Amino acid sequence: MKFLSMISAVVAKIPRLFPLMRDARVPLWSKIGVVLLAALVLSPFDLLSDVPVLGVIDDATLLLFIVNVFVNFAERKAA
Repeated sequence: MKFLSMISAVVAKIPRLFPLMRDARVPLWSKIGVVLLAALVLSPFDLLSDVPVLGVIDDATLLLFIVNVFVNFAERKAA
């Protein structure tokens, strides 16, 4: 149950992603980094092959992790 609550907490941060991407106080390198990491996860060319059954789940988990790290970092910079 704790895992689901962690996921819902990260999903709740997604709406903060776009305003932080437009905020001038957030460093440009972090904005570029989050876009490149998301593109890498979503690209059809996987550097590491997906687990056959969990292929979509691991990509979604990586995206949520990227969003969580970026929002936490950007909120500290924008404060």
